[in-house]
Amino acid sequence: MVKFKLDTPLICGHKGPIQDLDFSPFHSNILATASSDGTCKIWMIPEGGYTKNQAECDAELKGHSKKVSLLKFHPSANFTMASCGMECAVKIWDIQSENVQMSFDAVNSSPWGMDWNYDGSKIGLISKDKQLHIFDPRQPEQAMSTQAHEGNKAQRFKWLGNTGNILTSGFSEYNERQYAVFDTRAIEKPLTMRKLDTQNQVSWLHYDDASKVVYVVNKG
Repeated sequence: MVKFKLDTPLICGHKGPIQDLDFSPFHSNILATASSDGTCKIWMIPEGGYTKNQAECDAELKGHSKKVSLLKFHPSANFTMASCGMECAVKIWDIQSENVQMSFDAVNSSPWGMDWNYDGSKIGLISKDKQLHIFDPRQPEQAMSTQAHEGNKAQRFKWLGNTGNILTSGFSEYNERQYAVFDTRAIEKPLTMRKLDTQNQVSWLHYDDASKVVYVVNKG
């Protein structure tokens, strides 16, 4: 467990708890935070870090009507970010102008996970209604979706590099922990879906593109 000094400076500019955060892949000092207050905020951390509590952000992104639970910077377009709120809308932002560039509102349930593919040409979302959604931000009307796992517990997913495939983790209708692989070019049925074990913890996924290895992390 990491311990902090009592006088460690804090980012305290939101009116509600922070739900997610991400650092820009282009600027290591730019941090984005998503909050239950319905906003995303951008913080440009000075060299050496903050010396006192920071309440004033450098940009504020307003557009969600409910809690913002997920955000992720675009992997190849500078100053571009996606966020997803509990009103079931995915928004693509230009953080320099603080404007929404696109809003995808075809999700019918609360989000569990969201991520860009390797080059940012597509974005994936997995939601509480057990649906895996894939869409191109430039052509959101051509979005694809399919059922992932049948169980009611939270599900996760991870893009597998530049293969066009997605790995998901979830539960069967009998609460058996599963994994599946979907090809986004034919997403209707998984390439494979197999039982992992009967543990009840939600699995977290990490894919190392250099070694082509998937890491599955669980609590306990």
